[in-house]
Amino acid sequence: MRNGMIGKLVCLGLCLSLMLGMSSPVYGAESVTKDLYSLNEDGSYSLFTNYVDGYSLRVDQGMKVDMDYSGVVAVLENDSKRIEIYKESLPYNISQQAYINYSNRFINNRTDHTSEYDVQTRINGKTVHILQWSRDKLSRVKNDKNYYVSMEILNGSREVYTVLVKSDKPFYLEGGYQYLLDDFELFAPTKSSYIRQSQAVVPEERGWNQETEDFYYQYFGPASTLQWGIFEPDAPGDFTQMKYLESAMEYEFPILLNYSSFENKTQHPNLDARLKAAYENNKTLELTLQTPSSDSGNMVYDVLDGEYDEFLKDYAKKVSDFDHPVMFRLGNEMNGDWCPYSSYHTAKDTMIFKEFYKYIYNIFEEAGADNVIWVWNPNGKSFPDFKWNDALMYYPGDEYVDIVGLTAYNTGTYYPGEDWIEFDDLYDSLYAEYDRLFKQPMMITEFASSSVGGDKNKWIRNMFNHIGKYENIKVAIWWDGCDWDEDGNIARPYFIDETPDLLETFKEFLNQKPMFWDVFG
Repeated sequence: MRNGMIGKLVCLGLCLSLMLGMSSPVYGAESVTKDLYSLNEDGSYSLFTNYVDGYSLRVDQGMKVDMDYSGVVAVLENDSKRIEIYKESLPYNISQQAYINYSNRFINNRTDHTSEYDVQTRINGKTVHILQWSRDKLSRVKNDKNYYVSMEILNGSREVYTVLVKSDKPFYLEGGYQYLLDDFELFAPTKSSYIRQSQAVVPEERGWNQETEDFYYQYFGPASTLQWGIFEPDAPGDFTQMKYLESAMEYEFPILLNYSSFENKTQHPNLDARLKAAYENNKTLELTLQTPSSDSGNMVYDVLDGEYDEFLKDYAKKVSDFDHPVMFRLGNEMNGDWCPYSSYHTAKDTMIFKEFYKYIYNIFEEAGADNVIWVWNPNGKSFPDFKWNDALMYYPGDEYVDIVGLTAYNTGTYYPGEDWIEFDDLYDSLYAEYDRLFKQPMMITEFASSSVGGDKNKWIRNMFNHIGKYENIKVAIWWDGCDWDEDGNIARPYFIDETPDLLETFKEFLNQKPMFWDVFG
């Protein structure tokens, strides 16, 4: 009896250990994922089995498997086709139909996307939604895969398996795609997920000029202490308000956030003037470039079709000719559905953003821009918060990222459903996650607190009391502005000088000496 009980306890312990192990991803620098899947020949196809998410299906022969982000996606690819498979466990307030509808809203952009087939059916005993579409080939994307099908397989009432396929030719020329569904089978997962950690490029290998390398080590080196920057809407065009703020706080911000856009197809009207004005006022720009929204198609596609080459080459040359350090942030918050370069707008295809990012990076390289520090910056929370829109799906590769940016705001409670969120509640878990995922230094590229719904001054004091514990966050940028509602009213006042008390609080904390000042300063 006693031996039998011991055996049961050991068995229970092993089961609990296995379940607990599978609930926590394993993080590592190397791609060690072979035991997470199998890929075996099965007639004219191969049988792919994913032990992390618990499914198997037939795929084309000769495909390479990428499980580096196996907690998010399994990727299989050959020269002509790419397959991404996501397992989505939905929260209580999102139905399977809502997931399908929200995920496929991009198809409403009829300028860029041609819907070819849209049906909900039963295959292999399961309900499946199938959407097939295409777009024009993009001339700046090598071997562009512009024919798509997305298949959402429903399981129970709270799970959806999404199989997203891209091909460089129409599917009828490649045997269709139903074979992916015919033998799709589910089983209990047996392996923990693995997430590859990014690795920082050694600064001396970046090819920066000496001033830029020195700037990097000063602000982002291992011994760097937290520094502050600001977004002030008028600067660098007009420094009047900036000088007032700095005088009131008795603090000079070394970094200035500035936004730019694709103004036309030839050249930015005043980029060189902005860079010069910032430098003359002892500021280094966190220069941001975004594509604007449009009702007549998505500009990201136009960029990748070469329509903005002249503008981008001129932009990169002006930055290169400036020759002083520039922190360049391209397409920030790309995992937010408010950004036109989000895959929410580009067919759930995060490869479009990565091609966009790398294409512009290479234009800067060709311009000899050895003064550019590249900042990759997703939003702290994905909208929609589905795996195909996970921030990791937008990561372009270690060689393209010098700094990892974090962004999370306390938006206040102006709109229904919003909550007042303290700084540490916003950043504790976000920083812990990023610290596991990324080995580059970090910065908070923009953040602030509204005053609607709580005590903003108390929020700021709490922020200053917590931010120092995030050792790898080297720079933080306060966003001194506001969001407007559709009627033109201020909905989220993020102003740094909203009240005299706020200025006094910033003055107090910005001028405190670091803890080890007397030893090392």
